[in-house]
Amino acid sequence: MVWTRAMNRITLHDAFVGRGCEGPMPTHAVTIEPGAMWLQAYKQVTTRAGRYVQGGGCATVGVVGLVLGGGFGSYSKNFGTAAASLLEAEVVTADGTVRIANACASPDLFWALKGGGGGTFGIVTRATLRTHELPPFFGFVAMTIRASSDAAFRRLVDRFVTFYADSLHNRHWGEIVNVKPNNILEMQLSFQGLDNEQANRLWQPFLQWIDNGDKDFAFATPPRIIAIPAQQRWDIDLIRSRAPAAIVADDRPGAPNSNIFWSANLSEAGHFIHAFSSVWLPEALLRRDLRGRLTDALISAARHSTVELHFQKGLAGGAEEAIAASKETSTNPAVVQAFALAIVGSEGPPAFPGLPSHEPAIRSARQNATNVARARRELAKVAPDAASYVAESDYFLSDWQTSYWGSNYSTLLAIKRKYDPDGLFFVHHGVGSEDWSADGFTRVKRR
Repeated sequence: MVWTRAMNRITLHDAFVGRGCEGPMPTHAVTIEPGAMWLQAYKQVTTRAGRYVQGGGCATVGVVGLVLGGGFGSYSKNFGTAAASLLEAEVVTADGTVRIANACASPDLFWALKGGGGGTFGIVTRATLRTHELPPFFGFVAMTIRASSDAAFRRLVDRFVTFYADSLHNRHWGEIVNVKPNNILEMQLSFQGLDNEQANRLWQPFLQWIDNGDKDFAFATPPRIIAIPAQQRWDIDLIRSRAPAAIVADDRPGAPNSNIFWSANLSEAGHFIHAFSSVWLPEALLRRDLRGRLTDALISAARHSTVELHFQKGLAGGAEEAIAASKETSTNPAVVQAFALAIVGSEGPPAFPGLPSHEPAIRSARQNATNVARARRELAKVAPDAASYVAESDYFLSDWQTSYWGSNYSTLLAIKRKYDPDGLFFVHHGVGSEDWSADGFTRVKRR
């Protein structure tokens, strides 16, 4: 393992041109070392410079790792994947050579780095990403709705699916809607490019329909629709003053005041994952004649385990430029045909075998894992051959090559064997890992 946390410099460019590339017009860009986290990148690019770089939503995710895995953020439907923004990388390959990879130098390696998986092709020591003009506003919509019966819940989910297809399936909207057991629909959506009045007006028909439902529906948490100037989106001082409960500060002695992370991510620190699965839902399911089947599948799955619909992790319906750029990456091509990534999973608090009061709850974990598998089977009824996102998927996936990279896998494998013929870099279910035992220590015979 190579520790890169101390390599965290961030450098802005007003007119970047890749090394050896004379033809392209200079572009706004940012160069980021692998130890930097996305919150640090947003602070430099957005809060200070008034630009946008496509990254992840979780503040502590590493910049380069997200890019190598494809990478999505709240606004990917408008700006594409993080991998699609990669302009150039400095990478140390298995032979010890420091290479520059871009569209003009080592273009095959450059393509592989744009979504082919982290830690697989070399050690990236610097990544340069395109930056974009900042939209005037970023915002969010949050609410939780409880239905009074199974029949009312089906009408609620069906109504939301239709509302999404007709009003939200575009470049402006991303983030999550949870279809939960006990007839609960929970929304935590983000938007860009709309002001508060526009967002409120857009949601009025749906909210009015809920109000007209009499006693069939109730808001467990009332609707909140808020838009703010985009440059304030990651302004830590502003967040600390206006929404202190949204963040957790780094409490280590000497930690910078700017070291924070979102409160919603606290449970992920050391969590014990019982099961985890994801599937890209194809855009065709939003057709009027298929929406009923989609609704039924979501509800049937949610009887077993919460279904998280991550709309920003499917690019269908997004900006043409975002889709075109993402097609030039090595991420599974299914991503541009999917309107959302559906995730089902289960977790518990940190667990340590042999430590009293903190031992894994194995019996309940196995039951939860069974429920996740049942929920995934319900989704498979409407998306039987759907792919999975490499960064959020089942650790035990058997057809991972096809599921993660689809038709791109054979090319990625050839590039892996070109730049790392001896398999120095091993990643569980990474490109070329089928040449090794599960622990990565013993080479197996190639088929």
